[in-house]
Formats: sequence, structure tokens, C-alpha cells
Amino acid sequence: MIRRDAFLPFTRPMVGEEEIAEMVDSIHSGWITTGPKAAKFEEALAAYNGVPHVLALNSATTAQEITMQVLGLQPGDEVITTSLTWVSTLSTVLLQGGVPVLVDIDPKTLNLDPAKLEAAITPRTKGIIPVHLTGLPVDMDPVWAIAKKHHLWVVEDAAQAMGAHYKGKKIGSDARSAMTVYSFHPNKNMTTGEGGAIAFHDPHRLGRIQRLRFHGIERDAWKRQSKEGSVHIDVEEPGRKANFMDLQAALGLHQIKKLDGFNAKRGQLFRRYLELMKDMDEVMLPWEGDRDLGHCFHLFIARILPEKAGLTRDEFVTELKERNIGTGIHYKPAHHHSYYRAFYEKRAHALPKEGLPHTDWSGDRLCSLPLWPGLTEEDQNLVVAVMKDVFVAARSKSRVTV
Repeated sequence: MIRRDAFLPFTRPMVGEEEIAEMVDSIHSGWITTGPKAAKFEEALAAYNGVPHVLALNSATTAQEITMQVLGLQPGDEVITTSLTWVSTLSTVLLQGGVPVLVDIDPKTLNLDPAKLEAAITPRTKGIIPVHLTGLPVDMDPVWAIAKKHHLWVVEDAAQAMGAHYKGKKIGSDARSAMTVYSFHPNKNMTTGEGGAIAFHDPHRLGRIQRLRFHGIERDAWKRQSKEGSVHIDVEEPGRKANFMDLQAALGLHQIKKLDGFNAKRGQLFRRYLELMKDMDEVMLPWEGDRDLGHCFHLFIARILPEKAGLTRDEFVTELKERNIGTGIHYKPAHHHSYYRAFYEKRAHALPKEGLPHTDWSGDRLCSLPLWPGLTEEDQNLVVAVMKDVFVAARSKSRVTV
């Protein structure tokens, strides 16, 4: 049996000495929470993505929740999105009183299928949240066209798509989307430990988002506490405690400089997996995308084919774990979780009559293999060798059982 000596995680953050030194500098400066480095990081994000306004927050989940509030989502309003996503895409709609309406995926991309959108639109539909799953962008032109036709807003869930681009433009840079949300969780292509950001084009939204992320106070704390600042504050509306810290920005300022290099390495490893597994009938390999869909290679998702592999996806994951190979499942479809099963049983209109067959099929088979810029070719070779060994053993066991 082929087995790795020590456990190989499916991802790992890449933090260098520059980030560590910057964090130490923040501690010595006295600005540990939100301060000048957080503002500098926002400027760097805006410049990198070609967006006029970017505000950083404590998480992408909070960022997306605030987008729903800023866009005026009301109880009973509907938002169309995908079930093949982390549940926060849906929960941020629900927490504002809205109803997430689900459409099926394109099995080639794993992303929301734009051809399914119009059938899901009702008089209560207010917007669309396309999710750029795995770092492969959704085909946005038809999404924007449908949104314009029906007077809907678009918020891009780009939690996995920092550095990805659509038709040569960075995700978030097209003003046809009202807002775009990024994530800097440790498993993302760049990290700030935790954190997220909202990118947007309308300057009139700037003050509102600033207020909603910090207690309803628009002015940044570090400006208030400077020598020139006023000690008096004014709370203009109820807000959250969702500010972004200088300690996080210290990481991010260097991570964003490394992002293109990280993504290039991810792309090399992604393509190498494709080459190593090109003759592996037991899996469906992911699509790299084309010139229009500029992948940032956040995840390498293989779909396990039980009828050829001799075991289910869950059995495959268990076997790899026993052999010290870590994997991920991105994702169990949201409507399969117990809360959402009950939710949609009471709201059948929020699912298509035919269900979500492509989402269900892929959700039962998908498995994320180890992928991060520091992954070695030797480890990648071992991952593929272990997979082949698992499939051989599973088929042999199946023949004996029969």
C-alpha cells in the first residue's frame, strides 16, 4: 500500500519573513487594530483589481451581508444564486430577510449556468449572486445582460477568485456589477489570517459601508485618534463591529505583491495534475477555462466516478486520509444541509421544478486535491500514485466481493 509518512494537507498558507516583519512593525507602532496600514492595504487592493473603491472587513461573510443591506434587500425579496457554494452565500441573503433562489450549475465549469437564470426570475427577484467557484470565473456577459433586462443588481462572490479575470479584466473591475466580495481566509490564494473586502464603483456607497462595518460611525478610528482628529463621534445608524486590523493588513500588503506569482505556480501545478491524470478513467478532471475565463486556480476539483473507481467519493476521501493525504469537499450543496432542506421544502418555488440534477450529481462526487504554491512535484506525484493505488485496490476488492 502506497502511503505518505506525514500528513499532507490539501492547502497551506504561504507566509514569508516580509509579512512577519511587517506584523512586528505594526506591534511596535502601537497600531494593532484598524490604522494606517489597513487604509494602505485597501488602496493596494483597489489598484490591483482596477476598482475605484475597496473597503476591507473582518470576513467575506460580513462583507456580503453588508452588500445585501446596502442594496436594500427586504424581507421576501428573492436573490438568484447557486447551491454549489459555501452556505454563507445563501445565509447572507437570509439574514437580511431575503429568499435565495437556486439554479443549476454548468457541469463543465461547476459555476451557475447563465442559461438557467431567466426561468428563475419572478416579480420578487432583486438580484443575482454569481459565485466564481474554484477561481474559474462565471461567464458574466449573459449574467449582466439578463440583470440589465430585468433591472436586477449583480453582486459577484469572488471569495475564491482573487487575481482571476474575465475577458482580460480583473474580477470586480466591471461596473456592471454593483459590488464584488473577496476573501482572505488562510485557505485562499492570498491571506490576511481572516478578512474580506467589498469592491464597488458608486462613490455614494462609501460612507454607508464605512458606517455599517463599524458601529454606524463613518470616520475611521485612526483618523479620529490622530492629533488633528476630533474626540467627538456620531453614530448615524446601527452598525457592526467588522473592522479590519493593521495586523491583518501587515500580512496583506506583502501577500498582494506575491499574488500573481502564487497564482502562476498554482496554474503550473493545476496543469501538471491534468497531465498526470489524463489517462485516469476513474475521475472527471476539472476544466482549465479558456482565454475569456482567466482562472486563478484556487482549487483542483476532481469528480470521483464510482462506477469506474470501485468506491464512492466519501470512501475515496477516507482512503486518502488513511494514507496521509488531505482533501477537501467544495462543497456539499447548500440545499443538502439540514436547515436548507427544511427551508426549501416550505418554499418549493425557490428551486426549479426539475431540481438541481447537475449540482446533485457533482456534489456527490467532487473532491479537492492538495494545491498550494508550496506543494512540491514529489508530493504531487505521490498524491496521484496514491489515487491510482486506491482505485486498483477498490476494483480488486469489488471483484472479490462479487
